[in-house]
Amino acid sequence: MSRVLTVIPQAWGAQALEAALGAAQQVSGAEGFAAVLIGSQPSAQDAEWAMRAGARQVYQSVHGALGECDEPQVQVAAVGEALRAIPRLGGDVPLVLLPPGPQGEELAALLADGLDGQALGRCLALRFDGDTLLAERAAWGGRMRLCLAITRGPAFACLRAGRALLNAQADADVFTIELHGVLPGALTLDKRESGQHLPPLEGARLVVSGGRGVNEQGFALLEELALSLGGTLGGSLPAVDAGMVPVLRQVGVSGKFVSPQIYLAVGISGTLQHLAGVSLDSCIVAINKDPEADIFKVASLGIVAPWETLLPALLEKLR
Repeated sequence: MSRVLTVIPQAWGAQALEAALGAAQQVSGAEGFAAVLIGSQPSAQDAEWAMRAGARQVYQSVHGALGECDEPQVQVAAVGEALRAIPRLGGDVPLVLLPPGPQGEELAALLADGLDGQALGRCLALRFDGDTLLAERAAWGGRMRLCLAITRGPAFACLRAGRALLNAQADADVFTIELHGVLPGALTLDKRESGQHLPPLEGARLVVSGGRGVNEQGFALLEELALSLGGTLGGSLPAVDAGMVPVLRQVGVSGKFVSPQIYLAVGISGTLQHLAGVSLDSCIVAINKDPEADIFKVASLGIVAPWETLLPALLEKLR
């Protein structure tokens, strides 16, 4: 039995299949890996792709109730049953790879919880050193790396490694696992108006963010500035604690991670906890009256000035 196993919900599509196979191929190398395909019926094409990518065993795990459901809370019940049916999962398969992305990361965490495993989440690198699994993860918004050593499996992780290289010939042991467990129903969504007229932080190309040094009047100007520039509004933890901005707009290690083209930081000191929420690829423009503020150490453009005079002048210019 291979010690690298990849689990691929077929409802997630060809892109998830290719990404998961690419990660398994990279980590397992010449040793090969096992692939578990989860769906409502067997897929000969997906099984062939897995074999051509280097899978030594392919487990077609089917449950008629899955259909096209791709929600992690439904998939986890089917995947858990399939993994329990595979012999020697705990000993011979210390690493279980899920397709990279938010859905895969959520499913990895749920499986680790349900199968008494280790949840590694989104990894930058994975490799074996003897019987020890070594994992690297980004921390503090990519400004640091964590190196983890895992000696007890199974470990559940996601790794983005590109598409798998497919061989011309495929040869593997193919098994079919009939799943009979009762699957939970898909979640129903209750949509309500949030009262927010600005776009969400996720996916914004420009974020105008305020910190401890900005008061209620200042945040009104920041909101107007964000609207004028076609961006959205954010804030630091102190600004949220002071009630200047709602918690759903908090940027930082305990809030949202943003990756805009431009991050305009006004009255923000630049603590590591806040900067962990801003992508390294973003251009930071800082406005602060304190010339010694840490934000200027990472800003592409820094302006030493009080927001009370600069923001009204900037808005007037934009008008």
